[in-house]
Amino acid sequence: MIRLQPDRVRAFRRKVLRFYRRSGRDLPFRHTTDPYRIVVAEVMLQQTQVDRMLFWYEAWLERWPDWHSLARAGRREVLKMWSGLGYNRRALYLLETARRVVNEYQGRLPSDYRALIRLPGIGPYVANAVLVFAFGQRRAAVDTNVRRVLIHELGLPPDIPAKAVQEIAQAVLPRTDPAEWHHALMDYGALALPRQAGRPRSREAGERYEGSLRQVRGEIIRRLTTAARIRLDTVARSLACPLGTVVRAATALEKEGLVRVSRHYVRLREDEADASASRRRPVNSTVRG
Repeated sequence: MIRLQPDRVRAFRRKVLRFYRRSGRDLPFRHTTDPYRIVVAEVMLQQTQVDRMLFWYEAWLERWPDWHSLARAGRREVLKMWSGLGYNRRALYLLETARRVVNEYQGRLPSDYRALIRLPGIGPYVANAVLVFAFGQRRAAVDTNVRRVLIHELGLPPDIPAKAVQEIAQAVLPRTDPAEWHHALMDYGALALPRQAGRPRSREAGERYEGSLRQVRGEIIRRLTTAARIRLDTVARSLACPLGTVVRAATALEKEGLVRVSRHYVRLREDEADASASRRRPVNSTVRG
């Protein structure tokens, strides 16, 4: 493990916390320790900017304020609410996690790391973040932004292994208020650092959205939130893209368990729990999204 001088660590802490107390963002999910609300926020924030996810966060909580209400939902309405946020599999992870929490943990999210990472869509970062923000545990939660801060401010090699970064993050963690420290790190990385600071030298450019498989996948899911099935060639015409691209996108969605593809059509994959939820709801129920 890289050893840091105590004076440098103290100076680093002062710098980051001073910035946060002067310029930190006031965000709704920072005013709660409710594990459900924190999990929703952390899953939405994966690969999505904060400003963009706030509308979906508020709408989601208005529709499903707790694990029990979400667990009763069906895939179609969950995906409809999520529509426009991207990476739709995250919505189903939240739904599957809610059902597990209700059925296996009596509606109370476990506060144990090993139990958390076994839940759908909750990896090491989200598990640690939940333990910090919901349960006040003194753990280091390292996402891309936090990694950038540590590399830039502590002079670490850009290609330092994730395990080493995790160890350093734990070593510089203040003894008190781990939640404030993580909020400070995230805001410092988002607002104070140069955009490219702390990024690996070999970082590749992001995928172009227009005309990409991501766009086609999103359009397929968007249409399936309001229709039982859709024709693949209809999607191709609406996006002015080759039919083969639509077929590839639909096939990828099928492999992820989101849809079923048959000949010229694609339909949303629903399970027994979805069907049960649909029978409990009025046919004309309205979902924001």
